[in-house]
Amino acid sequence: MKSERYSPFLSTVLVAVGCLLFTCVPAHAQFGGGTQIVFDPTMFARQLQQLQQETATVTNLAQQLQYMIKNTTGGGGGVWQSNQTLLTNLGDLINQQEGLSYSVQGVTQQFQQFYPGFNTATTAGVQSPQATTETTLNTLNGALASVQAQSQNFQAEQVTLQSLELRNQTAVGRLQAIQVGNEIALAQVQQVQMLRQLVMAMMNSQNVAAADQVNSQVQDGLEAQAVLSAPVRGDILTTDEATPTQP
Repeated sequence: MKSERYSPFLSTVLVAVGCLLFTCVPAHAQFGGGTQIVFDPTMFARQLQQLQQETATVTNLAQQLQYMIKNTTGGGGGVWQSNQTLLTNLGDLINQQEGLSYSVQGVTQQFQQFYPGFNTATTAGVQSPQATTETTLNTLNGALASVQAQSQNFQAEQVTLQSLELRNQTAVGRLQAIQVGNEIALAQVQQVQMLRQLVMAMMNSQNVAAADQVNSQVQDGLEAQAVLSAPVRGDILTTDEATPTQP
């Protein structure tokens, strides 16, 4: 770690200060042509005070360095994982059930083919009533499968939340706390995407069911209109022809 790298440097500084602390500067005096060492308590006191101040300065610098290392040490990220594959699979479940899915290319054209309404004669590839009903049921079934798939992902989401909670409680320094906060923000955005997918699946199934109902009513009306407007077959008997001849 970074702190271990700076430990030898700090130890060296403290040892040097300690050596200076216990080293006194002797005063030399000459009496009668000889040299005698004289101890000056005042000078020693000043030196001791100076060394104490320098020791406090070094200690403060060491603490500041430790704080800097702690606040710039990462390790709070890496919990969040993208669920793009899950979102793609959820959108494709309706299509897998052979329903009409929003995730399919050309969904508008397919919608018109299954639910043409009054445009039966002008729409190419119009499906039979049986195919339309089956597609509607398959769409509803696919939407239900999509909801079930989301519910099966709850356990994995809970594991992620527990990991984020643990890193939040054990965050050391400012950088790790910021990284944990960013991870939580990413998880929140992911939940919004999952909610949007549920809304899209619900709209998909509701629109298909409503279209099937409207289309069925229109087709029934067209069939009834065709029957009423069809010419009556057979000759119409007159009154004389309808009266039997007397013998």
